[in-house]
Amino acid sequence: MRKRITAALLAAIIMTLALLSGCSTSENRSGKLQIVTTIFPAYDFARQIFGDNADITLLLKPGMESHSYDPSAQDIVKIDKCDLFIYNGGESDAWVENVLKSADEVNTLKMMNFVEAIEEEELVGAEHDDLEEHEHGEDEEEYDEHIWTSPKNAALIVDAIKHEAIHLDVQNRELYEQNANEYLAKINDLDERFRELLSGESRYFVFGDRFPLLYFFKEYNLNYYAAFPGCGAETEPSAQTIAYLTEKLKEHNTVPAVFYIELSNHKLADTLANESGLPTAEFHTCHNITADDFAAGESYLSLMERNYQTLENILKKGT
Repeated sequence: MRKRITAALLAAIIMTLALLSGCSTSENRSGKLQIVTTIFPAYDFARQIFGDNADITLLLKPGMESHSYDPSAQDIVKIDKCDLFIYNGGESDAWVENVLKSADEVNTLKMMNFVEAIEEEELVGAEHDDLEEHEHGEDEEEYDEHIWTSPKNAALIVDAIKHEAIHLDVQNRELYEQNANEYLAKINDLDERFRELLSGESRYFVFGDRFPLLYFFKEYNLNYYAAFPGCGAETEPSAQTIAYLTEKLKEHNTVPAVFYIELSNHKLADTLANESGLPTAEFHTCHNITADDFAAGESYLSLMERNYQTLENILKKGT
């Protein structure tokens, strides 16, 4: 579970903001719009729309574990003074509401407001014959926050950012519309290719890792087994879970590879692969990227293209 900002940290942040309250959003060295984003998908979508018209900040540093991020005082100052703050929403962003309450009025865009959220599935493979979805009580509803893994959702978010860009800078409306239309065409093309590649795929994908890909798998009607849910706090699987997934890999209705996600130590995936004689493969969720990928200019589209190539190679080998 995510931790909220501590009282001491919040007090320090408020003091810092008070000292800097005389600064305005327009007072920056570049004179450009200042956009602050929490995670890589928001950062990439924003830079595709705004282009050179904005300075875009990514708070979650490349290579950092996304579910353990807590903002620094400097991060909060950036949020307070920006022209637009783009965040995802969901459990990993539990700190945002507290920060916004203590900051000056901030223009925000919450990505989860623009898609249909899916309730997180709880995986109980070690104890049951199948992975099951447990109904949460009304006070315990938790929605999977990895909404961008569906290209359809990514397109909806890009469109929302486009409208916000126009609202902030109407003089450059044509540029933002052109940027958005070109990017949306690429996302839609990728979606069509995924749909063609995965059409009719009935085998199960086995993840020896967290599973932050619910939206992708729902979008293309895919089946899966996994060790942990997307935001699971677990780091070590039980012996029952290992035995369960190992048994599933021996069945004929599984894809011939064991998957893990980016920035994972993939120890469990390696163990399952050794037990089953199958290769491992990375599926990139785009939640965050390595410092090398960031420096190389990798984007949401390039990472998803990487996933496409991985799936195409593995599925062809298994036919």
